[in-house]
Amino acid sequence: MVIWIIGRSGSGKTFFAKNLKKLLKSYKTIHVDGDEVRRYFYNNKLGFSIKDREKNSLFIINLCKFLEKKSFVVICSVQSIFTNHQKLNRKKFNSYYQIFIDVNFDRLKKRNNKKIYSKKHNVVGRDIEFPTPYKSHYVFKNNFDNSYKEHLNTIYKLLKPKMKFLK
Repeated sequence: MVIWIIGRSGSGKTFFAKNLKKLLKSYKTIHVDGDEVRRYFYNNKLGFSIKDREKNSLFIINLCKFLEKKSFVVICSVQSIFTNHQKLNRKKFNSYYQIFIDVNFDRLKKRNNKKIYSKKHNVVGRDIEFPTPYKSHYVFKNNFDNSYKEHLNTIYKLLKPKMKFLK
C-alpha cells in the first residue's frame, strides 16, 4: 500500500507522515520524503525547475513501487504538482490512498518556516502552479493545532480495513 500525502511546502506533510507512521507501527512501514529523496539521491544537484521536479517525482513514484513490492506500507510526503503523476499512481500501485493537506496560501507565506516563499523563482505557489490534487481520498485543512490527531485517527480507521492483509 502507498499512502501519498500532498500539500504545499510548509503545509505539514512530513510532520503528518511521521505521526501516521507511528500510528501504523504494527505494520512494516517506511516514510519516503520528497525533500530527502532530492537531498540523498541527487546530492542536492537536482534543481527546482519544472523539468527537475518532474524527474524527482517520477523517481519517487518508482522508489515507492519498489518498496511496495517489498511489502512495505509506504507513506510518501511530497508536493506532487503533476496531476498526470497522481493518475499514474492509481494505475501503478496495488493499493493507493491519497491525502491532501490544504492550508491557506497566505498563511504559508506568512509562516515561511523553510524560507521557501522568500525565493523569487521556481517556487510552487508563486511562479509554479500548485493545482488542486486529483481525486484525493481524504482532504483536511491544517490549522497547525492539535486537530491533526483527529485526522490521523480518521485516516487510520479508513485505512485499517484495506490493510488487514498486509501483516
